[in-house]
Amino acid sequence: MTLETVRDPATLIEITELVDRLLDAIDGELTSRSRVVDGLLDLRLVAADMPEMVAQVDDCLTSLPGNTAITNRLWMEMLGEFRNAATN
Repeated sequence: MTLETVRDPATLIEITELVDRLLDAIDGELTSRSRVVDGLLDLRLVAADMPEMVAQVDDCLTSLPGNTAITNRLWMEMLGEFRNAATN
């Protein structure tokens, strides 16, 4: 069974829409670490049936730098990777 056969189109759309909402909420140079963690946990919940994406979210959560803030550049790069994973 390939990844293509287990992907639910509705889940992929939901992931894409969530990523778009998270990207729209980015403003300035920094985002609070807690907001990034919340966004990643939301992605993890939506992608619960996609083990590869859950693993990707878990990797991001464990390697998240900083104590209080994350650069928006890094946050946008992470979100871009999730969007690409959902659309490819």
